[in-house]
Amino acid sequence: MSSLPQSLPFPSPTGRSVSSQDASLAGHPPGWVWTLAFFLYLGVGLVLIYHFHYFAADALSRVANAYYVLFSRDPHLGAIGFIWNPLPSLLALPMTILHPWVPDVVSRGVAGVVVSAAFGALGLRALYDLVGRLGLPPALRWGATALYALNPLVVLYGANGMTDLMLATCDLGAVNGVMGYVTTRELRYVIRAALWLMVGFGVRYEAIPLTVGLMAGLAGALWGRVPARQVQGALILLAAPIGWAAGVWIYFNWAIMKNPLYFLKSDYGNLAQIATGAYGSHPLAAAKHSLLGTLSYLGHFTLLFWPLLPALVVALALSFGRWRDPRAPVLVGATVGAVGLEAAFLYLGHLGQWDRYFLPNIPNGLLLTAFAAGQLRTRLPSRRGWRSALGVAFLLAVLSADVGTVKTLETPGWGYPDGAVLAQLARGEVGTQDPFTSVTPVVQWVNRHPHVTILADTFTDWPVVIRADHPRQFIVTSDYAFRAILQNPRGRVDAILVPKPTGIAALNAVNRQWPGLWAGQEPWATLIRAFPGSSGWRLYTVGPNAP
Repeated sequence: MSSLPQSLPFPSPTGRSVSSQDASLAGHPPGWVWTLAFFLYLGVGLVLIYHFHYFAADALSRVANAYYVLFSRDPHLGAIGFIWNPLPSLLALPMTILHPWVPDVVSRGVAGVVVSAAFGALGLRALYDLVGRLGLPPALRWGATALYALNPLVVLYGANGMTDLMLATCDLGAVNGVMGYVTTRELRYVIRAALWLMVGFGVRYEAIPLTVGLMAGLAGALWGRVPARQVQGALILLAAPIGWAAGVWIYFNWAIMKNPLYFLKSDYGNLAQIATGAYGSHPLAAAKHSLLGTLSYLGHFTLLFWPLLPALVVALALSFGRWRDPRAPVLVGATVGAVGLEAAFLYLGHLGQWDRYFLPNIPNGLLLTAFAAGQLRTRLPSRRGWRSALGVAFLLAVLSADVGTVKTLETPGWGYPDGAVLAQLARGEVGTQDPFTSVTPVVQWVNRHPHVTILADTFTDWPVVIRADHPRQFIVTSDYAFRAILQNPRGRVDAILVPKPTGIAALNAVNRQWPGLWAGQEPWATLIRAFPGSSGWRLYTVGPNAP
């Protein structure tokens, strides 16, 4: 068997052949470039919060989980929760210490924006390296990185505290590491990739199929070029850290929540929420248990970066045969693996209508397009401006893909909610994405009665808890006695806050324990106040005849 050379030849801007290692690292931008990108995303996030009153509810709930660790009645690390991956909340945790002096760190989710902005900047660094590894000169690397950084969906998720761009950054970091190992065979690169995948698991469960995809890509890149034992060793090294992280997570779910699969089977988890029917749509219904419907849905969201499909065909063709390029299967594996969990859930009917699930198609589509452009560049004559024309065409394709992202999000019935969000922001509409609008009357009442102890399930009631002046007047879901007090509230709590039991609010622990409480059908509870707003919160006092 022939062995892989220490480096693959790539064309340099001067026409000389340099190694992939040199191509990816020569003339690397200084650190201030990525620092500027961080402040760009952070600045956009602050404008969204303070001018547009736009808040991403899931991002705020992750910050709230960190908040309970320090400021609930029972401060403990387990309050961070065992359903959603803990790393975003852990990274926000140090900033929540500032809450007594700077409440907006929590109440407006600024801590989450800092985390997503940092990941956004790190992703640009990895992307810049990767485009170089794929054979494009510095000018095209700069152009591709800038156009990716300014993609509307990338900007939105770099600025709103959500985990989707964090996952995309872990994807880029892992692909960069695997690609470095494939082209140089230096183990430090596969170790970097493995660590990025472990970080990815701390962010989202999609990191598991991404790991499987990259393992398949790495095996395809090395098989037949190096001894089988070396392939096996590289695969084990790539998978070991995320395997350890997943094992630790399952262990803590078992030790603390008494169910090793609590994160999957919880009453609050993704499967339970989808089962309520709150996040359904006609395209999702058509995809359930339908291979054609699933492929149609996945195909639609490849249009978030429209050159992805033709570039994927090129990469697939170059994964086999005479013109086989070891970089091609890595890119194919990452692209397929990044949406592997969505594909499975889509077919099984467990996926919600969130378009953000397919954000990794943007960076992976750009990498595939850069790979195809790099292949053409090596085959075009260096004279007569052919390479310059190709570079212009590549950048125009990426620019048009950014425009296509917006058009795809605006397709009626297919995605939610980012098309509407971007349209509202473009029109300058203020306050249309503010989950706290209906919370204000509840918070005002709570702040006027600081001595009333209230039981609240923070699965739905977190907007009230993080904006109240006295967090310890609440008994929240993560408190040790929450379940016991919920079942036997007499003499242990003054009042119970309950939302209208519709949609995912039906999963609220109070609604599950006392299904008639919101409608006033529990004889031991007396209505204190019914609050206006879409959530329909009601506050009931706990009477002397309560359980």
